[in-house]
Amino acid sequence: MPIARPALRLSAVLVAGAATVCLLAACASSGGGTSPTTAATDSTTPTAGATDSAMPTQSASATPTPTPTPVTLTQAQVWTAQQVYSFNPNFTTNPNYKVQSGSDADQLVQLKGVSYSWVNETSQATIEVAVAHPNAANIAQFNGAVASSSQQVPIDGAPAGTVGYFDVKNGVGTLQVFTNNGYWIVIDSKLFQEPGDSYPIATAVMSNLH
Repeated sequence: MPIARPALRLSAVLVAGAATVCLLAACASSGGGTSPTTAATDSTTPTAGATDSAMPTQSASATPTPTPTPVTLTQAQVWTAQQVYSFNPNFTTNPNYKVQSGSDADQLVQLKGVSYSWVNETSQATIEVAVAHPNAANIAQFNGAVASSSQQVPIDGAPAGTVGYFDVKNGVGTLQVFTNNGYWIVIDSKLFQEPGDSYPIATAVMSNLH
C-alpha cells in the first residue's frame, strides 16, 4: 500500500537520529582530557610543611650568669719567692700539688681563679693559696655563704673594707678573705690552728693583687 512506505522511512530516520545522539553523549562523558585531575587539585592545596614554615618561632632568652674576672697570676706572682722566704725559708713550690675536688680552693678555680701550694722541705707540711675575682653582682652571696659556716676575724694590717673568716676542720685551718678590691682568697694548712698563723701570708698575697 502507498501510505505504509513513508511511515517506514520516517521510523528509520528517527531511529538513526536517536542512535547518533546517544553516540555523541557517550563520547562527551568519556573524554578524559577535559576533566580536572586529582594531581591538579592537590597542587593547589598548601602542605603542612609550608604552613608550619610560615609560622614564626619564639625562643626564650635566658638571663646571663655574671662572669668572674679571670685571674692569670703565676705562683710566683701570688706569693713571691721573697715573701715565701721571709715567712719560712724551708718552703718551696709543691711539685705534687693537685686541687682537691669539692674543696674551697676548687670552688675558686671554678670561678676562673688559680690555686697553688708550697711544701716545707723539712716537715713536708703544705700551704695552699687560692685566689679568684668573682663578679661584683654575686660576691656578696659568696661572702654570706662563708660567713654562715666560719667565724669572722679581723686581719692585722689589712686595708679598710677587708673581711676575713677563719675555721678549723679536720685539723686544717682555713682563712678566707674578701678584699676591698673584689678578690676572694683562701689560705689553708694544718699549720694554721689560730687565725694569726695565716695573717702574714694573707697580707703578703693581698699586696700582690691590684
